[in-house]
Amino acid sequence: MVRHRLSILLAAALLGAALTGCDGFPALTPSPTPPVSPGTSPTEPATPDPTSPVPTSTRSPTPSGSPSSPPAEAAITINLPREGATVEVPLTASGTANTFEAALTVEVVNQAGDILCLRHIMATSGSGTRGTWEARLGFVPESTADEPATLRAYELSAENGRPIHIVERPIVIAGDHPPILLTSPVCGDSVPSGGNLAIQGLANVFEAALTMEIRDASGAAVFTRQLMTTEAGVESPFGEIVTLPALPPGFYDVVAFNISAEDGSIQNEFPVQIEVRS
Repeated sequence: MVRHRLSILLAAALLGAALTGCDGFPALTPSPTPPVSPGTSPTEPATPDPTSPVPTSTRSPTPSGSPSSPPAEAAITINLPREGATVEVPLTASGTANTFEAALTVEVVNQAGDILCLRHIMATSGSGTRGTWEARLGFVPESTADEPATLRAYELSAENGRPIHIVERPIVIAGDHPPILLTSPVCGDSVPSGGNLAIQGLANVFEAALTMEIRDASGAAVFTRQLMTTEAGVESPFGEIVTLPALPPGFYDVVAFNISAEDGSIQNEFPVQIEVRS
């Protein structure tokens, strides 16, 4: 009887251990195994559906288009004077250029399209290397009032001599006269080598004295003449006919100026480009 009772107690203890765990804590219930998609291995993660949308936070930026190349720099640019600036004569223009053999032309035209002054100049470099240029243009203002005009720079085609790479800048020409104003020669005049040249103008200079020089392309004076106005202290005319020396053909500047009474420096230069022919 005792043995039978012990067997019953032992069976009850084993059943209780199975229900509570052998360490006295509740038994852990295993997590259910997630369902496996058809066609995938139970031991590998399911392959993502390629048609599923990519989360915005991880999507790579999509280019909106191929980047455009920067525009090529113009063959000729004008830096000064600024657009719409009011300038006095002689005016100074400057810019950059990359032209054949560094040659370019700068001119000022009025509203009617008439050329007030034209200069053929050279940039510091060209033919594939950009250089800088500067031109001084001396001419008689058309009016005592300010007048609109256009500053234009261009290259003459090596093939046919026509203007190419034209750039323009609207400006205003002041009607005020400078202290020295050449009225002859004017921009673009030509004279034979060794020929006569009429020098005329108006000036208001100290003691009525001024100087005229003819300078070559390097700026060296090849001819000099001292001139006098008809009256000192006010704007008055001057003039003389000079005979040029035998000069090589090319472009030259006729420059009128006076000497400062304070320090002896050259001042009030007024240049006009002429062409000496053979």
